[in-house]
Amino acid sequence: MTRIAIIGGGVAAHTLVKSLVTARQEDADLTIDVFTTEAHAPYRRPEVNKGILLDGKSAADIALPGGIFETPGVTLHLGTRVTAVDAAAHTLTAGNTTHLFDQLVFATGAGPRLLEVEWLDGRDVHYVRTPEHSTALRDRLLGLTAEETVVVIGGGVLGLEAASAAATLSEAHVHVLELADEVCSRILPPTASRWLRDRHSEHNVTLTCGVSPDDLAGTVDDLAPSVVIVSIGAVRDTMLAEDAGLAVGEGVGGGIIVDEQGRTGVPGIFAAGDCAEIHTADGRVLRPEDDGSARTLAGIVAAQLAGQDAASFFDTPQKGWTKQYGHMLNILGATGARDGLTEQVVLDSPEELVVFTVDAGTVVGVTTVGRSPEVRSAKSALGTVLTA
Repeated sequence: MTRIAIIGGGVAAHTLVKSLVTARQEDADLTIDVFTTEAHAPYRRPEVNKGILLDGKSAADIALPGGIFETPGVTLHLGTRVTAVDAAAHTLTAGNTTHLFDQLVFATGAGPRLLEVEWLDGRDVHYVRTPEHSTALRDRLLGLTAEETVVVIGGGVLGLEAASAAATLSEAHVHVLELADEVCSRILPPTASRWLRDRHSEHNVTLTCGVSPDDLAGTVDDLAPSVVIVSIGAVRDTMLAEDAGLAVGEGVGGGIIVDEQGRTGVPGIFAAGDCAEIHTADGRVLRPEDDGSARTLAGIVAAQLAGQDAASFFDTPQKGWTKQYGHMLNILGATGARDGLTEQVVLDSPEELVVFTVDAGTVVGVTTVGRSPEVRSAKSALGTVLTA
């Protein structure tokens, strides 16, 4: 009997179960226990912003296919918190029950980084991470008038999606405050960041970049917002792993340290999804926070659990997308700012965008908006060498 335990109930957990069931069909000697604190079965997390907040969908509408959890040998423990893991004894404690495992995967995800400051006391502050968050914020936005203001603190993808929803759903004026010099600069090339900023400006959203942390409180007070949406990053859920003796990265955003195949420093224990921090042999550190990366690493871990050969996380280009004001922006590969990278703009208009991110003459990332043949074919440029 092989006993696999998965802690977490997001897309990484769903991918793990689906891949394991597919790889080990009719294996009566395999049991999979999935423990999640959420009341919902796994759902498409990008749809928390895009589906629930903007379009008014329910948690059921964005659920991942749940039939996989009805497979014999698979048990989904909803609303169940794992309180302790004994890596040496291969046991975990959930409630008053101790469960044995042969192999364990942490897929605990991440939560919103909270902005706990006195100057927000008494204000209507919202975060967007769960279906409940988005439902509450949507209800609030729909009731705002043209005399009111919404302030979004944070100009990353989630913050801009929230700003887009606020501008679409309400009559209120929307302000985005970003500490960095440009929006989405961590994951987008400069031209794509500017393109997104222009789309928001077209919808009367005011974006202010380069805001000093010291000036943030005064700026918010001056704007006197009815609603404040905070989107300043994620905090990975690592406490249980730390208590179990696993290595965790430094700083607020540190995750459970794994290699390119999701392996921790303890044999038989893995991590996948937003909780993982990938360390490469050449010293690179990556903290992915997107669904595509979660699926990729979870699939690699599942292959190992099934006794199959596993790829490296970096064998699959990273993918991501955001939909704002009806525009679908897609990224493929390494598109964010990094020393040594340059950009080549192929197409730039209000409706379409193609930007290549280039490293030493090779296209390592592609950012696109639109559906024309030229835009669609641009993705095939990944990995090509550009001629001078």
